[in-house]
Amino acid sequence: PLISSYVVKKAQSFTRAERRAILEKTDCNMFNFPSSMVVVDLITDSGTSALFQQMWAALMLGDESYARNSWYYVFLDAIRDFTQRGDKPNKRYLSLFEGPESFEEIKKNFMEDEKERGFVNGGVFQLEHPNFFILPQGRCCENVLFESMRSYWKSEKSPLVLSNGLFDTTRANIKLREFDGVDLFLPEIFDDYPLDKIGKENPFRGNIDLPALQKALEKDSARTALIVMTLTNNTGAGQPVSMENMRAVRKLCEQHNVPLWIDAARITDNAALIKRYEKGYESKSIPEILKELFSLADGFHFSLKKTLANMGGVMCLKQDGLFDKKYPKIGDEMKKRQIIHYGNDSYGGMSGRDIAAVTVGLYQVVKEDYIYSRIDQCEYLAVELAKRGVPVVLPPGSHAIYVDINKMFKDSPWQDFMGVGLAAELLVNYGVRTCELGYMAWELDVYVEKNGKLPEHMPPNLVRLAVPANVYNKQHMDYVVDALDEVNKKKDMIPAYEVCRGKNAALRHFIVGLRPKKK
Repeated sequence: PLISSYVVKKAQSFTRAERRAILEKTDCNMFNFPSSMVVVDLITDSGTSALFQQMWAALMLGDESYARNSWYYVFLDAIRDFTQRGDKPNKRYLSLFEGPESFEEIKKNFMEDEKERGFVNGGVFQLEHPNFFILPQGRCCENVLFESMRSYWKSEKSPLVLSNGLFDTTRANIKLREFDGVDLFLPEIFDDYPLDKIGKENPFRGNIDLPALQKALEKDSARTALIVMTLTNNTGAGQPVSMENMRAVRKLCEQHNVPLWIDAARITDNAALIKRYEKGYESKSIPEILKELFSLADGFHFSLKKTLANMGGVMCLKQDGLFDKKYPKIGDEMKKRQIIHYGNDSYGGMSGRDIAAVTVGLYQVVKEDYIYSRIDQCEYLAVELAKRGVPVVLPPGSHAIYVDINKMFKDSPWQDFMGVGLAAELLVNYGVRTCELGYMAWELDVYVEKNGKLPEHMPPNLVRLAVPANVYNKQHMDYVVDALDEVNKKKDMIPAYEVCRGKNAALRHFIVGLRPKKK
C-alpha cells in the first residue's frame, strides 16, 4: 500500500424508503439528490479526488493578494514544466516553501522569463501577447474559447468542430456559440472485447476515426474551425488515444491548415496508458510522454478538477502555432473575457490557496504510483462486473466504468431512457450514485422532435461510474460490484423514465426533472 488515510468521513445509514422519498422530491435527478444520503458517490471525479498532503501544505501558503499573488508566476512556470520540459522541470515552487521570495527570485519572473515562449509567454511579453489564462474550471475555458472564436466567423453555415468525442460541457459551449460539433468515433469503439486481454493490451479505442476525419477535411476544411482531441475520450467510455493517432491528426491539421486543440482534462491518464500499452513508449517517463503530446497541439484547455484539485482550470495557446495564426490577436479577446467574467487575470476566479494547491499538484499527478493506482482500481471494477455478466464497456477507461445500456436493456426502445432507470435503482437500493450519459443526457428526444428522425450516428447510451482518485478502497469497489450485480439480475423490474421538466434546458441532465413512465 502506497497511501494512508488521515481523515475519516462517516457515512450515514438510510433506508430504501427514505432514499426513494427524497429522490422523488428531487425529480429523480442524480445531481439534485443530497450527497449526505449517498454511500458510494461515483457521479463524477471532477473536484472530488483526495488531495496530496503536499497540496494541503501549499494551501497554508496561499497568497490572497488581488493582483499578482506570489504563486502566480510560479504557476506559470509549473505549466511550462508540465507541458514542455519533460524530465527537466524547474520546480520553482519549492522556493515558496522556504519563505518569502528574494529579489533574485522575483527578478526571474521578469528577466529570465522574458525569453519564454511556447504555451506560456514570459515576462512583459505575456501582457503584450497573452496566451495563458487562469479560469475556475474547464467549462469556463470552453466558454471563453468558443465565444472568442465566434467573432472570426462570418459565413452563413455554422463552422465545424471535429473531435474524437466532445464531452457534454464542450458540446454545450459549441452549441451556444452556433458551431456544429461532430464526433468521429471509431466504428468499433463499443464492440465487445475479450476479458482475458484486459491488462495485457489496449486497442486505443478513444482514437479519432482517421479516414472519417480526412474525408471531413477534404470536404469542408475551409469551414472547420478546430479539431478537438479529448484525452482520454470521456464521451467514448474513457478510452485512451494513441500517440500514433495524435501524430496522424497533427499531419492532417497541417495539410488543411486547421488548428489542433487538446481537451487535457485526463491527459496524465492518457500518457500512462500510452506508456503501458503503446509500442516504443515502455521506457519513457510520464512527463516525457506529456511533453510529446503537448508538442502536437496548437492550444489546450485543462480542467484542473480532474484528479488534481477541487477547483481550477487553465487555457493556453501556443505562440506562433496554427491557432495563433488562424485567429490573430485572439489572446486579447480571451483576456478581455477572462477579466470581465472571472476577475483579474492573475487569479481568474480561483482563490490564491487553490492556485498554490494546483501548482504543487501538477508535480504529484505525473507520478506513476499515483496514476496507475486508479487505473488498476477501475480495471478491477470492470473485470469483476464483467465476470458477473454486467455489460460494461471494455477495455475500461482510466477514470470510470461505463455500463452499456443498449446491451443491458436490449428490448427497450430508446425513448424509455433506461439509463436513468438503472441509475435510480442503484441509488435507491444501495446508495450508489452514478451518472447517465446516454440518450437522455444527449437530448435524443429533442433531436428527433426537431428533425423528425433519428441521427445517422446514434450517440452513446451509457451510465458512468466515475471513480475519484484515492477516495475509495477495495471494499467500496466490491460493494459496487454486488449492488450492480443485484440490480442487473432484476433489471426487468426497472421502469422506463420520461422528462417532466426542463426538456430544452442547456446541459439539461444537471437540472432536468424526470419521472417513471406510467404503464
